[in-house]
Amino acid sequence: MCFPDTLNAVLTRQERKGDFIDTIFYCPYDIHELVTDADMSVILRELNEDHKFLLFLSALRQYSSTKIAAIRGQSDRNIRKVRNTMLKKIRKKLLAALTETVQAQQPLTLLEKEFLSENCVDIEKNTKK
Repeated sequence: MCFPDTLNAVLTRQERKGDFIDTIFYCPYDIHELVTDADMSVILRELNEDHKFLLFLSALRQYSSTKIAAIRGQSDRNIRKVRNTMLKKIRKKLLAALTETVQAQQPLTLLEKEFLSENCVDIEKNTKK
């Protein structure tokens, strides 16, 4: 028996279980509703509409920069530049939020600890190296 690939998509499986929340918020302007972390939700909510649309297409839809460029009528190089700028802004804001979390001595996930160590923040001393 063969099942179509569309039945194995994440959103389709969630819909079959009765979980519609991700489907409801599956649009660029509600991208902040798709994350559970409060800090990340605030960071994504504060992005401008162009950056939200670009993040939606590249992260959720997994479109290449070439395909996004064709959709937006821009060059591939411009899309990559804007995406890198957007990601730098997100990382900078996330670093500030996680540094505050460390200073408040709240627990961190392994991914958050790894992100902080990659950005030269010493978790033990609560200071930047």
